[in-house]
Parts: sequence; structure tokens; C-alpha cells
Amino acid sequence: MSNLVAQVFHIAIYIQPIHFVLAIITNILNISVLYSHTLRKSPCTYYFLAYAVFSIIYSCLLCPTQILRSFSINWINGVFNCKISTYLLYLIPFQANLMLNLASFDRYCSSSQSYARRSLSARRKVNIIIIISTILLSLYMLPMIFIYNWDVTNSICVVKSNILISIYLFSQISLYYILSPLLLIVFGFLTISNIRQQTARIAPSRTVRHGRRTEKQLARMLLLQVSVHLIFALPFGVTYTINSFQPSTQTLTIIGLRLIFVMWQQCDYFVSFFLYIFSGSIYRRQSIRLLKSILCLNIFSST
Repeated sequence: MSNLVAQVFHIAIYIQPIHFVLAIITNILNISVLYSHTLRKSPCTYYFLAYAVFSIIYSCLLCPTQILRSFSINWINGVFNCKISTYLLYLIPFQANLMLNLASFDRYCSSSQSYARRSLSARRKVNIIIIISTILLSLYMLPMIFIYNWDVTNSICVVKSNILISIYLFSQISLYYILSPLLLIVFGFLTISNIRQQTARIAPSRTVRHGRRTEKQLARMLLLQVSVHLIFALPFGVTYTINSFQPSTQTLTIIGLRLIFVMWQQCDYFVSFFLYIFSGSIYRRQSIRLLKSILCLNIFSST
């Protein structure tokens, strides 16, 4: 084990519990605030909710795994654990990322002047879209179970190597680290363009103005989250891509860097709460209202 890897494992003992606590608390707060009556009127909110749920699940799997690895305890030992853990640890971030893409597409549709596009953003369709997309992505990621095998000799989980596996890994990397960021950026710019066009128009009523204000704030929250998501996700994506197609690059130094980038990427799963607070006044108001309700319940229960 190189000095870099050893140092990263040592740091993870202190960093991973912080990641875990922040991810659980912030995403529970996100779910509570987003599910308020005001915010859940928007279809986009349900994608944010799904993203928060996947973030909690991922943190509950990855953080304990990284902490145990720091103490030289590998719970993925064995054929079954190797396959299932690998499948879940790759699937769940993919699903969370998919929710951001769907939310970005929803913001583009809802901000469009075209009735046909706006009709694609409907609350009654959101749950169906989330369920179907989650199932389809779970099926797409199933080959991960067969790609990874447990190496009894070296006691590690290793990936097989052949032309079909290389093609599949290339498709996976292309979707997650190339196509997905491009779509997020494209829909982000299109949403900004639509919002600017709407700003030039006069809203016909106070109710419509309030609804549009909420939609614009949700769009602003999403655009900021997408920007930060790219910053957190791309460093690991670059090293993962290089390692996947150039096995000779899997040196101890690169492994240490990958572990660092994993911890960096984990910030993506709790930072959304702070981004929402920073970018959305309606989210701040709902958060304050929630905290006041909790405080009143505590005071009432203590008397």
C-alpha cells in the first residue's frame, strides 16, 4: 500500500462520518421542505425528492463501506457480496444523476412557450416517469453483476475483460460522464433562454405571477445544483474512464487519487440543501417555517 493510499484511508476515518451525518440530515430536511404544500405543486419537486432519496441510500451504502475499508475490513468479501455491492454502488449514483437530468428536462419544458412542451411537465406524469426510468436503468445496469467477480487468490473484487464488456463499459461511461453532462448543460441554457423570454412578457394575474416565480426559483435552484454537480462528479469520471480502458494506469498513486475523488464526489450528495437555501427564497421561507414548527413541537412536548 502506497503512502498516499494509506493517508487517504486514515483521513477517511474522520471524513466519512461527517459525510454520512451531513447527507442524512440535509436530505431529510430537503424531503421535509420540498414536500411542503407550496413546493410539491411543481412536477420538478418530485425529481428533487427522488434525488434526495437516492442520495440517502447511496450515503448509507458508501460511507460505512469506506469507513470499514480504512480499518482493513472489507464487507464485500465473497462472490455474492462482490457482485451485489458493486451493482448497487454504481447503480444508485446513476439513478440520482438521472433524476437531475429529468428535472433539467422538466424545467426546460415548463418554461417553454410551446403548449406541447409544457404539457410534458405535468405532475400526474412525474411518478410514472420516475418509476419507469428507475426500472429501465436498473435493468441496464444488471450486467455489472456478471462483469465483476470475486478473486479468491487476491481476495479482491475484479472486473472481467473482453470486447463485449469493454463496449458496455464504454456505453456506461458515455452516458454518465459525457451525454448526461451535455444534456444538463444544454437544457440549462435552453431553460435560461425560455425564462428570459418569459420575463419580457407581462403576467396576466397575481396567481400566475406567483406560480411563475416559484417555477423560476426551482429553475435557479436546479441550474446551480447542476453546475456544482459537474464540479464534483467530473474528476472521478476522468480517472474512472482512464482506468477502465487503460488497466496499466491503475497504479497505487492513481488508486489513491480515485479514493480522494470519491470523497470529493460524495459532497454532491449533501450540498444541495445549502444550494437550495442560497438560491431559492421560497425554499428559505419553507425551511424557516419547518424549523419553527419543530421548535414549537419541542416546546409543547417539554411543557
